[in-house]
Amino acid sequence: MARNCLQAAELTTSGRPVLLPTEIECSLLSAVDLECEDLPNFPHLKSGLLILTTHRLLWLPESTAASSASAIPLAAITHIFSAKKSIKSMFASPRLRFQLSVSPDGRVSDSGSGSRSVVVTVVIRGKGDLDAFLNKLWDSWRGRAWEIVHEQAGSDVASGSGSSSGMYTREGAVRMVGVSGILRKEQEMWESTDKSLQDAFQDLNALMLADFVRLPLERSGGMMNLIDIYCLFNRARGTELISPEDLLQACSLWEKFDVPVMLRKFDSGVMVIQNKSHSDEEVFGRIKTLVTKPDALRTGISASDAAITLGIAPGMAKEHLLTAESKGLLCRDISPDGFRFYVNLFPEIDPNDMFSVKDYGIYSTWLRAACASG
Repeated sequence: MARNCLQAAELTTSGRPVLLPTEIECSLLSAVDLECEDLPNFPHLKSGLLILTTHRLLWLPESTAASSASAIPLAAITHIFSAKKSIKSMFASPRLRFQLSVSPDGRVSDSGSGSRSVVVTVVIRGKGDLDAFLNKLWDSWRGRAWEIVHEQAGSDVASGSGSSSGMYTREGAVRMVGVSGILRKEQEMWESTDKSLQDAFQDLNALMLADFVRLPLERSGGMMNLIDIYCLFNRARGTELISPEDLLQACSLWEKFDVPVMLRKFDSGVMVIQNKSHSDEEVFGRIKTLVTKPDALRTGISASDAAITLGIAPGMAKEHLLTAESKGLLCRDISPDGFRFYVNLFPEIDPNDMFSVKDYGIYSTWLRAACASG
């Protein structure tokens, strides 16, 4: 049915399109529908692969049936419509439209000299970058590589040159020729400058976050949850909010600079911001002092108890307690009331003489506290 309207595209045995001389693939989209309400004989093309080349638009079905692969010459396209951005488009499949020149009987020709025009709609059902594909379609259509090839074919044969012709090299790069080459070179220069400026602004933003968190960290004992920093920072910015990804990217850049703060990720996956002067050994020492108090030896401590001692949020205190447990300093008991942490007495027990009672060390202190409570 495709032959009634579109040209048939030749495929290899593996299902790949057979390209024309000097034709180069530029981009592709998956799960694509092609629709045209103006032509009753337009083929039923659903959920296929759309390949953009320097010469054609190729639609390949999910199966490798060569008879159902279709081609639209770029020379037959007379106009490409800009993608419309609206609230409705946010909840629908992305679409792009172009105008196609056809003959009176509805056939698409290579020359594009048809008697009337129809509108073809490309519906993207899968995941794909519509804007990038549209930009490359504009570049290929304006480049008109098929015309350059025809113009230079005779001179190449006469001179015996075997080099590739047209505005594309054999490697697929665009040749810098004529006014279009100058404009393309200038565009590449601006894109490079824009990227450099973007990197510079990212570095500047990283430094400004680093400067913002100093005071909140001092008030929080040198460590804060990344989520709390995100809320504080956006509250201070008012309406100029940042996304969580922006904050995480800025914090990740701190390693490049000599700033007094750093991003840390606990084993549980919780991410925090802490001062570089923060010492886990100092925290462990304060936790050990807390758990060896007589009351703590009998009943253990909670995250809230550690938070009061360390001067930090309970969530951060719990992460410190879990880290101390992984180091062998604490033991954990889980009950309906939550987590309780106790000093680890196992290192003081001699496996060869388990029933001996020592009169020194933490084990002796725990024994006296247990007897006093009884």
